[in-house]
Amino acid sequence: MDKAQFERRFSKVSSFNRGRFAIARQIMTKNVNEVLDLVPILINYNHPAIPGYRDNGVPYGIDMFIPNDFQRSYLRQRGIDPDAPSSSFWPVYALYAMGSTSSIAQGQKSDLDIWVCVSKDLPHFEMNLLAEKCKFISSFCKALGADVNLFVTAENRFISGEYGTMDTEDCGSAQSLFLLDEFYRSSFRICGRYIVWYMISLEDELRDYAGEVEKFYELDFLIKDQWFDFGSVAKCSPVEYFGSGMWLVYKGIDHPFKAVLKILLMEAYASEYPNTMLLSMELKSSVISSRRFGLGHDSYYILYKKVSKYLSKINDKDRLNLVRRCFFLKLLEAVDGQQKSTFLTRRKTLLRRVAALWDWSRNYIDDISSKKNWNVSSLRLVQTQLQESLLKSYKALLRFSVTHGIEYAITSDDAGVLSRKIYASIDKYPGKIMQIYKEASSFMEEETLTLVLPSPNTVCRHGWHVYPCDRNSLDLLSTKVVYIAPRAVEMVAWLTVNNVLSNRTKVYVCGSNSTVDFKKIKRLSDDIKRFFFSKTIHVREDDLRQARNIVKSMIVINFENDFTRKFMISNSDLELGDTLSCGRQKMCLVGSIDVISLNSWGEITSHSYSDGELGVVELLASILRGSSITDSHQDMMDFDNRLKVCSYSSEHGDLIRYDLESTIKGILGCFSDYESTYVFNVSHNTYEARVSDDKNDVSIIRRSMFRASDDDVTILSRFGMRPEYALQVPASVEHHATLGIMQYFFARENEGWKIYIVNERNEVKIFYGFNGSRASLVNSINRYYTALSDANSTKSTLNFNLPQYFVLGNDQKSIHPFTISNK
Repeated sequence: MDKAQFERRFSKVSSFNRGRFAIARQIMTKNVNEVLDLVPILINYNHPAIPGYRDNGVPYGIDMFIPNDFQRSYLRQRGIDPDAPSSSFWPVYALYAMGSTSSIAQGQKSDLDIWVCVSKDLPHFEMNLLAEKCKFISSFCKALGADVNLFVTAENRFISGEYGTMDTEDCGSAQSLFLLDEFYRSSFRICGRYIVWYMISLEDELRDYAGEVEKFYELDFLIKDQWFDFGSVAKCSPVEYFGSGMWLVYKGIDHPFKAVLKILLMEAYASEYPNTMLLSMELKSSVISSRRFGLGHDSYYILYKKVSKYLSKINDKDRLNLVRRCFFLKLLEAVDGQQKSTFLTRRKTLLRRVAALWDWSRNYIDDISSKKNWNVSSLRLVQTQLQESLLKSYKALLRFSVTHGIEYAITSDDAGVLSRKIYASIDKYPGKIMQIYKEASSFMEEETLTLVLPSPNTVCRHGWHVYPCDRNSLDLLSTKVVYIAPRAVEMVAWLTVNNVLSNRTKVYVCGSNSTVDFKKIKRLSDDIKRFFFSKTIHVREDDLRQARNIVKSMIVINFENDFTRKFMISNSDLELGDTLSCGRQKMCLVGSIDVISLNSWGEITSHSYSDGELGVVELLASILRGSSITDSHQDMMDFDNRLKVCSYSSEHGDLIRYDLESTIKGILGCFSDYESTYVFNVSHNTYEARVSDDKNDVSIIRRSMFRASDDDVTILSRFGMRPEYALQVPASVEHHATLGIMQYFFARENEGWKIYIVNERNEVKIFYGFNGSRASLVNSINRYYTALSDANSTKSTLNFNLPQYFVLGNDQKSIHPFTISNK
């Protein structure tokens, strides 16, 4: 590269950068612009007069930082000379903004993602100090009204191949090169050094990037200390496609509206492998060869064009329509609240052009554009479309891994974690409360709800029907039901979890012989919010590696069938016995029983039990069988945070709650004292809870009227799986068995392994004497289930869920997840 060529290319790249910076400033409010000017000052200086000052040796100083007029004035007001001589070396190389900033997707409420690029020679502990300071700066900016995120990024991060876990901002088991691709195609320089990558032509990058960088640094007219390098994105291995795609799907499950385009971009990239041309490389080539900056250089627009072209090529009309809708709404959101300007006019013109190109009618545009038209039914439909898109991308990802022989990628722990996160989010089974995405929760709230329980003799589907309108409105006749639940508690749980029912919602109840009224419903809804959502529910990767277990349970008593209305109860009855067996008639005042539970995978479920005595015993059995409260004494101390009894009886509600809680605690107490038993009465029968002979189980025994031990009837042994199978396996395997999930348990046997295989119905098979490689076996099994994903079967949840693998300790009691590292 000669000097003339260098100056020509540098001029175009600089002009491109200035254009993006100018666009970003046009869109930002005056307040956010001032915050953007403050950020370089806060990082460049570590002075007591500057917010964020630290006396712990935090690194500071940005190479080539030259304060603008606003920054100079700010410094002088605090007694700092902006022209004071500075050091010849600063650890912070540059600040670059990236993401939606400066693109057509940027709005006045958009956050600002800034990479704090630092020297690779910066010690790790100093990098941590800088990261802590950046967290403070982010909080400081938020207090000023700007959502700024700062990411400390070392120069050699992408070259060294370091990566994090899937619940971080890294790319899971891949080298994060697609994050670098996004940075290159969307970033612009705020201040500091220049990036070498933009100066290397596409042809040179494909041929020998490292060699070209060395030649670039050796140019006589170049000042090397004004440049730094993140590396090339030209050559990516199949593992990087798989890992990055997996990470994007993982993130997209919780935030599908934001992630759907990026996930589809990764799918499009993978479909072109090994001849993939990344968007950042196409953009660089275009910038160097173009005469002016235009729409074809916009990072969000070229992303949409790439994805839509791919979906058109494979004739996937459903996902193409979904992408168009997401693209249109993103642009519409970006123009919301902007002041009149030439740039705003151009955006609105683009919206009209794409709508005309897609043959969208005026009514359709109004329907999707107005948030007033967004209701429960439309949002649930969009959620279904997003879920189907995620599943298609996930299956394409699995096919890609098989096609390119990524043996350890498909076997990786991350692949199993991802499959279970998808399972927990998408799979439906009886009693599961399906959750609408949090991004849509603010639009789910309804002003008025009518809840209808049809009579048993009607032709309507059995259960509670939810209508989003007034019961006296004519709209009720034409309004479609938005949800049907077999029980009132499950209905209220769904309404509450998805924010359909709030304190402002008017509720009308039309029930056939029902004791449920709007006061009960509001009370239960408030109890659910306080118990389950007082803190944010966060599911970690480690939770998804373990078997699914109950984290919290709420027992709902007498909500739909109140036995205190059934019996005539006097004070003398309550003095004789307790509310589970009171008076001479031995009345059990517990009627309907429902349990709402949150498990370790983030699923919320609602299950009902029989009314009265049988239901009480079934409830106690399920608590022993499924609750991790029994695991330790510390868990018993945390009883009130893990299990809550709520009674909605018209009378004696507190007594019923107290007596049931006391009974539960008494039974669970047997685990801490293996010599003890607990005797209690329910209705006319007496029951005894005691530890089994092997001290791994608590059984509830119903005493017979003759008191003969051989006539005792065992009500419960704590089976996590079907009883006929639980007798064949160790208690630890039985305890970890999970319905709906295929599980493999490896137990040491002489020189080989015994394998317990528990299917999704909790049926068990046992294989003896396995002596091969467990990693190879796991790989073969995963390949089999990956092949099933191509069958598009809707009958089995295993369509997208890979099995779980565990290893038993030598004592046959301890159990831990199988990982590749312990193969």
